[in-house]
This record gives sequence, structure tokens and C-alpha cells, in this order.
Amino acid sequence: MDKETLNALDFPRLKEILVNFCTTELGREKAQQLMPNLTPAEAKLELDRLEEVLELNQEPPLSGIVDIRTLITQARVGRVLTPGELLKVYATCTGLRASEEFFRRYKKDQRALRGKKEPTANGRQPNEESDLGSLVNDIVSFPELEQEIKRVIDESGMVRDTASPRLAEVRSELKERRNQLVAQLERMIETNPDWFEGPVMVRRERFVLPVKLPEKNRVPGVVHSVSDTGQTVFIEPLTTIPEQNRLQELRDAEKEEINRLLRDLSAKVATFETELSRALDRVAALDLLIAKRRLAIKFNCHKPIITDEGKIELVQARHPLLLLHKQEVVPLDLRFPDGVNVVIVSGPNAGGKTVVLKTLGLCSLLLKAGMFVPAASGTKLPFFEKIFADIGDEQSLEADMSSFTAHLKRLKEILLEADGRSLVLIDEIGAATAPEEGAALAIAVLEELRNRQISTVATTHFNTLKLFARNEPGMVNAAMEFQNRPTYRLIMGVPGESSAFEIAESLGFPAQLLARAKMRLGKEWLDLSAKLRTLDKKLQEVEKERGELRTERSRVEQLAKEYQTKLGEFEIWRKEQMAHLHEEEERFLKETRRQVENLIRELREEKANHKSIVRAKRYIEERLSQLSKEPISQQPAMTGESLAIGDVVESRLFHRQGQIIELKGNRAVVAFGNIKTELDIRDLNPAVSPQPTANRGQPNEEQYEFIPRLNVRGMTKEDAVNALNRFLEEATIARVNELSILHGKGTGALRSIIWRRLKQDKRVMEVRFAEPAEGGMGVTLVRLRLSSND
Repeated sequence: MDKETLNALDFPRLKEILVNFCTTELGREKAQQLMPNLTPAEAKLELDRLEEVLELNQEPPLSGIVDIRTLITQARVGRVLTPGELLKVYATCTGLRASEEFFRRYKKDQRALRGKKEPTANGRQPNEESDLGSLVNDIVSFPELEQEIKRVIDESGMVRDTASPRLAEVRSELKERRNQLVAQLERMIETNPDWFEGPVMVRRERFVLPVKLPEKNRVPGVVHSVSDTGQTVFIEPLTTIPEQNRLQELRDAEKEEINRLLRDLSAKVATFETELSRALDRVAALDLLIAKRRLAIKFNCHKPIITDEGKIELVQARHPLLLLHKQEVVPLDLRFPDGVNVVIVSGPNAGGKTVVLKTLGLCSLLLKAGMFVPAASGTKLPFFEKIFADIGDEQSLEADMSSFTAHLKRLKEILLEADGRSLVLIDEIGAATAPEEGAALAIAVLEELRNRQISTVATTHFNTLKLFARNEPGMVNAAMEFQNRPTYRLIMGVPGESSAFEIAESLGFPAQLLARAKMRLGKEWLDLSAKLRTLDKKLQEVEKERGELRTERSRVEQLAKEYQTKLGEFEIWRKEQMAHLHEEEERFLKETRRQVENLIRELREEKANHKSIVRAKRYIEERLSQLSKEPISQQPAMTGESLAIGDVVESRLFHRQGQIIELKGNRAVVAFGNIKTELDIRDLNPAVSPQPTANRGQPNEEQYEFIPRLNVRGMTKEDAVNALNRFLEEATIARVNELSILHGKGTGALRSIIWRRLKQDKRVMEVRFAEPAEGGMGVTLVRLRLSSND
């Protein structure tokens, strides 16, 4: 990517922000070297890693890691590192250990997800290796090196006395002899205080006495120096020379031992050169990735969708540098229509045309640098191999050429180098020369770019260019909206006005001057401007209607989806009810015949005459025959006027009696026991044996569907007991002896009162808890006696 394009699209300025977001010097160096030159595969990998980093609850600890690459290299060639330099190595080892522990926990969490066979938040399947995990594999700890440095050097950078037995011995003797020597010299001063100018001092690592000049012959010894005034002589007494020589020997021995310890530590650092260098390289890449994370959070960036078909669609894009200086930035929505690769943006000065170019260009550069773009989710961008920008005329000043010449030079470079995998951004194409010639040149350049299928966005004030693009295939106009002032909103499909007169008027230009200017411009241009405004207004109305239609269509689609769902559920329920009703009908008929046979048997046992038996049997047969020969479908349908809430009716669809609980015009809500459904009134007929009016609201045994399960969770004790009493009565009527009561575990209060009531009821044969898989102690199972003989 050439320097001119990067500067024009503000990439260096954004990179400065990224550098400041880095934690380590390693990361800052990596960020300063960042260029938008990744391959598609590299960019995709970096985007995936960035997405994974954004999912972390916290950032990995990198603050203690120092750039020690030079120290490692110097240690390898034999240089002895200083204690301060070794402390830097120690700090880096500590930071690497903290980072390794952080990612060890992260990998453990990833393995746990894979164990559950659940995809991660970014959609990765459990059996796939984490992209972030593959990056940090080489960030390892060096416990042996870290502990050895800590054993030898303390936090202040001094070699510890305990670093070796030899050093401890030398320093112990050195301290003892030094104290004795100082004490000896202090006694000399106390004996003759008038001879001396002050306390014991040190010159050239030798202890000396500050002797007054007139008294220097009273203290035999070696003169080390004289004060600036010449009135004090610093003398090492002859009596202390042997002891001072011993102190010097001990100091030399201390230095030799310290050098040995530092040399050994430096050699140990050199042995880890490869592993340390690799770990630091990974830290640099990770720090840069975290800086990208921070930038993405600050500017609300999102991962773009990389399109192979060249589709460009910016959704709510904002230029980051504008966000730094403005509280509110109008978002940019830019979508290339199908079959279009050249967009011509027009509109007023300072209306945001250049921002459109820079925002699209910068987003494309960030993608090539493996970064999220400052736009909303759903943004689509191709991976452009080359990006060209001709924005501003700074280059003309540097090259000592006119703006138009520089502009032509840049256009020439673009035409020579751009191809179908390029993005071209041109600000004020063909400007800085005669409008007729500039417009003609601009049309020719844009035609060439269109013919070569090169994605292009150009800004212009030329009306000729706007009119040309209006009906030209592969091209489209776009306008920066102006409503008495710039709104910075891009509108696709229409050309924009320069609005020079409106802007001049808003700045306070004299009205008379503006009137003369309009007269000189000519009626034809004014008419065109009026038409453009009318077209713009109509477009806004169309856009508003389209938005309303989209909202309404979304609502209708949701309703249709809900309807289909409910229709499917109803169809399942209907089939279940039909099967259930058929089973009940069969069971009813069999039971009725059994009871008839019992009745006949009892009559015979009581020695009833043959005539009464025949008459009873004929009556029962006629009743059964009447039931089977009067299908509900042949009965007259009811009307809305003849219905009332509480009426007992029969459904043609379900062949079942129910009770009306609500009327809705030509539809009624009917309760079939515990099941309620809405039916067309035409489906309903008067019940063959309706309940008496006094009993409306109390469904009879024939139409009641008993469910052998009772849920009392959340009820008060009184309500639970009442519900249980009704439940047992209904079970007895329905002749069901296997029941279940759901009361939950909770405090056990409901369970206790339920069990107490059950054990008091003579109908109850057995009470027990359900199996664990069926609810355990939260469910009570009950078995009833169907009769006194059970």
C-alpha cells in the first residue's frame, strides 16, 4: 500500500491510537510496524483471534513483561549482565508465568466446552482448536531461571549475602573489620579533637582522617588528598594501613564472587535464548491483539463479513477520528446496488462527501490489517488487494506542481495499477481545471474503471457528471443530504446539489449579491436544481413508506408464523381428541352392554317374568339404537342469537359435549372438561341431553375428561386441601384408582398436610412417593379403592 493512500485515509493517525493502547514496549513496536498487507487467510485468522479475545472476561496480565531481547543476545555472546538487567529478565519471567497461568485456565475452560459438545460463543465447534490458543502456546514460564535470579538478587538490585557461602563469609568478615577500623579512627579523633576538622571519611575506598593543615605532622600516614581551601589534609594513619589493605583484599574477593554469580546467571539466561525469544514474539503479537480489542471497544467496532463476490455494504459506519472530536457523528450507510461498481457522490461543500471516501477506505485498510471496522454488525466488505486514494492536494505542494497536474499524475497511476480486486477513491474528480474539460476527463476515467469492474467511489460538483451517471449502466448517483444545512446523511440513487447559494446565505452574504449571482447562473440550472430538490423529497417519502412497509411485512410474517404454529398444535390436539373420543365411545358401549347383561341376570335371579325381561331389554336396545342412529352432524346447526354462555352444546367436529364459556361474534369458546377451544358457531348443535339450567357451569360426568394428576404447588394449605377433596371425588366418579399429586419439595408443609388428609380418607388404599426419575419426594402417588370389595 503506497504512503499517499495511507496518509489520505488517516491510517497512520489511527495507528498512533493503537500504539497507545499497547501495554508493553514489545506490543508498541509491533503496532508501529503494522501495515495493511495481510493475506486473506492471515486477516481471517487475526479477525477470529480478535473475536475470541473480545469474549474474554478480562485481559491477560502483560504489564510486567519487558523487552529483554537485546539482553538475551548479549548474554549469548558472553557479556555479563548487571543486576539491574537481570532484574528485568526476572520481571519478564514473572509476567510470562502469570500469562501462562491465565491461558492455562482459559484452555481448561475451552476443554470443558468441548467436553459438553457445545460450540463456543463465536460459533467454533468443540473439536476445533482455539485460534487464540494456537497463538499463546509458546508463552511459557521459566521457573528455574526465575527462582535462580530471585535467589541471587534482591528487589533493589543488590546481590544477596546468601547468594553463595563464599560471599556470605567475605561480607561477614568485611563488615566486622570495617567496623573495627572505623572505631579505631574515631578513638584517635576523640583523643585529640583539636587536630581534626570532622569525622572519619573515605577517599579512594580508604578510610582517612580530616587533619587541620597546621597539625598534619602530628598524624603520621599517607596523604590521600587536600580540601579545596587547602586547610584540611586527608591522611590515612600508618597504624591502620595493614588493616586497610586487608579490607581491600576482602572487597576484591567480594567483587570476584559477585562477578562469578552474575556470570553464571547470564550464562543461564543464554541457555533459554530460543524459548525466551519465541515467547516474547508471541507476547508482542498478543499485546497488539489486545490493543485491537481496546480500540474495537472504544469505537464500537464489529467484525466485517468478507465477501468473495465484491459486495460493499457499510452499516452505520463512523470514522474513528470524528468520534474523537465530536460527541455525535451521523453514521454512514453505503451499499453498492447489484450490478454497480461506480458510485458518484455529490452534494454541498462540507457536507461529508470526503468523509464517505475516508470511512470506506479506512474500513477496507483495517480489514487488511486484521482489525474490526467502526461499523455495525452486517457490514460486508471484499478483501481488496490494492486500495488507491486521491484525496486533497498536499502532494502537489511537496512535488512543486499544480493541484490539477498532481491530480492527473495520481489518476494515471491508478489506471495503470488498479484491477478488479482494487478499491479506488477519488475526491473531486476532474476538478481544478475548466469544468467542461474536467467533467469530460472525469467521465472517461470513470467509464474505464467501470469497464474494468473496479470498485470506485468518486465525489464531484460537476452537473454533467451527475446527469451522465443517471442512466449509465454500472454507475449510480448518491447525494449528501442538505436540508437548509448539511445533515451528513448519504442517500443512494439521486444526485446532490452543491447548495452554494444556501450556504452563502446561511453565512450572511448580501441578498442582493446572491440574487445577481442566480440571474447570471441562468434559468436552466435553477430549474434543474428545483427538479433535484423535488426528486430528493419524493425519494425521502418513498424511503419512509418502504420503512413502514418493511415493519408491517415483518409483523405480518410473525403473525403468520404464530398462526401456523398454533394451527399445527391444534391439529395435533384435534387428532388426539378424536382418538380419545373414539376410545371412550367404544368403552362406553361395552360397559353399557355389560351392565345390560348384569341387569338381565339379576332379573332372572329375582325370578322376574319373561314379559318384564323382554320389555326391559327392548327399552335398553332402543336407547342404544337411538344413540347410534342420531349422528350429531344431522342435527340442525345453532345460530348466534340462540346461544348463551353456559349452554351445553355438541361439536360436529369432535362428537363431544361441551359448555360455552365465551361468545365472540360468529365464534364461541367451548370447554370440553379441562380443554378449551374456539369453534365456529356452525359447528355446534344443541346437546342431545343438555344439563339443566341450574347446573350450568358444572360439567356432568359424561362430558368431563378426568386427568389423574393434581398440581398444588404455590397453593395455600386451605386451597390445596379443597383441591384435593375435589380431586378424590372426581377420581371416584371416573373410577380411576391410580393418581399423582405434584406438591414440590420446598419446606414440606404442603406435603405433610396432603399426606395427613389422604391417610384420613377411607377410599385411599396406598400412599407413597414417586421414583426419583418421576419427581421423587416432590410427587405423591395414590392408589384408591374402587369399591368396598376392592
